[in-house]
Amino acid sequence: MTARVTALMAAVLLAAGGGLTWMGDPDREISFTAAGELWSDALRDAGQAGLQFVRVSEKEEMDLGRKLARQYLQASTTDPVWTQYVDMVGKDLARQAVRKGIGYEFHAVDSPSVNAFALPGGQIVVFTGLLKAMRTEGELAAVLGHEIAHVDARHAIEGHQYRMKLGPIPDLAHAIVSQGYAQYQELEADAVSVRILVDSGYDPRAAEAMFRRLMAIEGLPAQYVASTPIDEMIATLSTAADYFRSHPPTPERLRRVIGLSARHARRHPTQAFYVGTENYRRRVPKSKQEFAGEVVRF
Repeated sequence: MTARVTALMAAVLLAAGGGLTWMGDPDREISFTAAGELWSDALRDAGQAGLQFVRVSEKEEMDLGRKLARQYLQASTTDPVWTQYVDMVGKDLARQAVRKGIGYEFHAVDSPSVNAFALPGGQIVVFTGLLKAMRTEGELAAVLGHEIAHVDARHAIEGHQYRMKLGPIPDLAHAIVSQGYAQYQELEADAVSVRILVDSGYDPRAAEAMFRRLMAIEGLPAQYVASTPIDEMIATLSTAADYFRSHPPTPERLRRVIGLSARHARRHPTQAFYVGTENYRRRVPKSKQEFAGEVVRF
C-alpha cells in the first residue's frame, strides 16, 4: 500500500469523528431550519480532520489560483472598466479577511450570467450580468464579501486538496468552476459577508437588497420570507431532498441575512453605514470618495 493511499485512508477514518462547531455568525434560532444547520455543521466538521493531512500552503493555493484564472480569463472577455472598479472595492474589503497571506485579484467578465465565483488563492470573478443587476456599492460589497469568505474559509481549495496531493486530474479548472459549494459553505459565506460589510462601513442591509434583486430575477415574490413553522418545515424538507445543490433557496438565505443585519444593528446602535449609490453609478470606490447623502443609520 502506497504512502499516499495510507494517508488518504487515515484522513477518511479521522473525518468520521468530526464534532459540531461553526465558523462565522450563523442563524441560531430554534426552528425547523436549526436541525438543518446542525446537520450542516456535522458535514463540514466531518471533513476537516481529513483535510489537515492534505492541506496545501498558501503559496501553492495562490499558484493554482493564478494558473486557473489565467486559463479561464484567456477564454473569456474581460471588461477593463468594471474590472478596475471591482478590483479596488474588493481589495479594500479583503483587508477584513482572516488569512493575511492571500493576495486577492478581482476580475469582471463580460457575460449575461447573473453570477460570481471564487477560485483558490483569492482569484474572484464577477460577471457583468450580475453587475448590471446591482444598484449600490454596498450590494457589490455584499457579493464580493461572500466570495472572499469562500477563499478565506478555504472553501475554494478544500475540495481539491486531495487531487493536488494524490495526483493531477484532467481539466481541474473546469472542475473547480463548475462544482459549486456545499450548502453549509454558502450559508457560512453569507454570514461572513454581512460581517465584512459592517467592518468595512457598508450598510449590512445591502446583502438583503441583493437577495431581493436575485429573487426578482428568479421570479419569486419580492416580499417572500419563510417565517411560519409550516414554511420552515417545507424549506427543511426541501433542503433534505436537495441538500447537495450548490446554493440554498434564495428566500432562506434572505431570511438569514435579515436576521444577521438586525443582530449587527443591535451591536452597533450608533454607527453610521455607507450605501454607495453614487459611487456605483460613477464607479468610484468609497475608499477614494464618499458622497453626500450616502450615510444611513438603523
